[in-house]
Amino acid sequence: MIALVTRLSMVALWTAAAALSAVALGDEPPGPPTVRFATTTIEQRATPALDAISYPWETELPGWHIDFVGANGDIAGYTWSRDRRIEIFVRDDATSADIARILAHEFGHAVDIDRNDPSERARWLEVRGAPDAPWWPIDGAADFATGAGDFAESFTVWQVGADDYRSELAPVPTGAQLDLLIEMATTG
Repeated sequence: MIALVTRLSMVALWTAAAALSAVALGDEPPGPPTVRFATTTIEQRATPALDAISYPWETELPGWHIDFVGANGDIAGYTWSRDRRIEIFVRDDATSADIARILAHEFGHAVDIDRNDPSERARWLEVRGAPDAPWWPIDGAADFATGAGDFAESFTVWQVGADDYRSELAPVPTGAQLDLLIEMATTG
C-alpha cells in the first residue's frame, strides 16, 4: 500500500513538474491575464487604480495576474517573476492614487522581466548615467538603488507622474529617457 501511495505521489509530482516546465519553456501559450481582489473594499479602491494605468498590460503582459490583497507589514507590492504574478498589498489608509503608484511600479518590474535582456538593461543604465550599477538588489540593497528599481520607478513616472519618485539611482527621467522606456515596454 505504501509503495502504491509513493508511486501515485511521484506521478503527481512528475505531472506538475512537466506542466510547470512546459509553461516555463514556452511550450504552452500564457493564459489570459486576471485580476483578483481579496475583498470588495479593496476592489472599490483598486479598480480606480487599475483604470489610472494607461499601459495595455492585458495585451503587453499576457499570462500575468494581479492579486490585490490586504496589508503585509511594510511591503507595498511584489512581482513574482516565476508565477507571472503581481501582488499589491493594500493598506487600510491607501488611496486609489497610492495603489496606482504601487501598481505602476510593479508593472515596470513585469515589463522588465518579460522584455529586457542584459544588453537592454545595460543600455538603460548607460542612458541613466549609472553604467556600473547593479541591476538586481544584492546584499539586502533596496530596490530603489538598482537598475531594476530605477526602471520600475521610471515606468511609474510614465504612468502616474513623478510626484512620489523614489529611485536612488538617478533623477526623474528626461523625455528622451521616457521615450526609450516606452520603446522597451511596448511591442508597437
